[in-house]
Amino acid sequence: MKSLSYKEGFLHRFVGFSESFPEQVAIRHLDADDDTLTYRELRIKAEASNGALTALGVLPGDKVALVLPNGVAFIAYYLAIIGRGAIPVILNCKLTPFEMNSVVSLARPALVVTTQALWVQHSEVFQPDNGVRHALVLDGGSEPSSPLPANATATSQLPRQLEPLLLPEGNPIVSVQFTYRGIGRPLAVSHRYLDLTQSSDGLHEHFHLQGVGSVHLVTLPLYAIFGLSVMMVFPLSVGATLLMTNTLLNRDLAEVLSEHQVTFACLVPDVIRYFNTRLAKRKGARLPLHPQLMIYSGGSHLPADEAEKLGTLLGCNPVLQGYGLTESMPVLVQSSIGPVHRGAMGQPINGVELRVVDAQGQDVAPGRIGELLIRGSMVIDGYNDAEDTNARFFRDGWFHSGDLVWRDDDGHVFFFCQRLRISKIKAQMVDLVEIESIALKHPDVVRARAYIVPDHKEVNVLHLCVEGTGELTQNALSTLLARDLSGFKLPKTIEIIPLKEEAHAR
Repeated sequence: MKSLSYKEGFLHRFVGFSESFPEQVAIRHLDADDDTLTYRELRIKAEASNGALTALGVLPGDKVALVLPNGVAFIAYYLAIIGRGAIPVILNCKLTPFEMNSVVSLARPALVVTTQALWVQHSEVFQPDNGVRHALVLDGGSEPSSPLPANATATSQLPRQLEPLLLPEGNPIVSVQFTYRGIGRPLAVSHRYLDLTQSSDGLHEHFHLQGVGSVHLVTLPLYAIFGLSVMMVFPLSVGATLLMTNTLLNRDLAEVLSEHQVTFACLVPDVIRYFNTRLAKRKGARLPLHPQLMIYSGGSHLPADEAEKLGTLLGCNPVLQGYGLTESMPVLVQSSIGPVHRGAMGQPINGVELRVVDAQGQDVAPGRIGELLIRGSMVIDGYNDAEDTNARFFRDGWFHSGDLVWRDDDGHVFFFCQRLRISKIKAQMVDLVEIESIALKHPDVVRARAYIVPDHKEVNVLHLCVEGTGELTQNALSTLLARDLSGFKLPKTIEIIPLKEEAHAR
């Protein structure tokens, strides 16, 4: 059992802020008409969501899947599920039905909370065969456009009642999410209440002090651990305001940061490159930003020149980096209150130990490249129901990340490359084996190999090479891949190599 130094977690703190600072703005949603929600109002929303769960018979220990976009509903239901003693299963709402089936069949949630559009898209997946007894369909207070089947209920059909949030005792599971490790299938990861709180607190030790009055720009998807911990758990733990938008790319970043005096923002590298291009064409004087604005990059590696460019264009400090995995939560971060180490991912937060080892498992000297090993209370003990995979990645108390890194003399960690057959495309995890397995479904494909080649801007580009027989075409392969896989997993180029002899296919 891991030793824990915390007795109260983030839900305790959120409830405390709702009582001591009830009128403090918790959420300001730039895309919604009713654009603000105070801490008191957010707690009421969570209690109303808990009332809906009560009406549907959700019990402590039940798994409840959240299949929702970023927004108030996601946050309210997440808090409600924890405040009920149930277990949130957090799923990417942008998955295809094929991908959704692969994770739901593993998680087997008793209830799914989703929107009407997503229910229609995935209704065949959200069924008893996958353990789903019922679906709660959020309808915004209006009647569904078509009648729902017996195993689905619209929120408008439920009695409106508030159910108080019960504060967790001990260190229960408060998140089940999925990741990939280059074995062609998703792996379930469970995070616990106090560990998630400790991870966000560890980050804060490296940041300018945040609290009531701070404004955090929420741009990362909350279904990912980086978004969940840094963009939701952290600000709600300190009484900050979540400034939410799903349309940032259609907005002027400088205006958003200036108008709302944002103190903390986290962007993925592709978004930083996008705004570097737009801001370079922006005319007029620089807008006044918060003097302690911190901008961080997460999701994948950001080249140092891109980090410095955004700071120069905005007139603020360079973008700093952090590092984490679904298995570990954020564990490395550059300090905003100390000297910047150009290009570094940072140093370990409080409670994290790391090693950099060679192929024989021996620690390497500073400046030498090796695999990053991590341990700490926020690192999981293993994947759910995956003994063979656990034996590969969890050894002697250390998690083997698969990332090759090096450290400088001050202990800052720098990314070199990923040695597993996984990569990030648009900050989303891509398992190359999964892509190959889909291509091999085509009857004329004999062998398939997916690979990554960075372009001239160090952006990862996915390519696929297949050997095939008969009249195999790129169009046929593209159609097959697009049917099952999300857009970011589709290769930019497909190369087909015809087999010269049918004997090769045997």
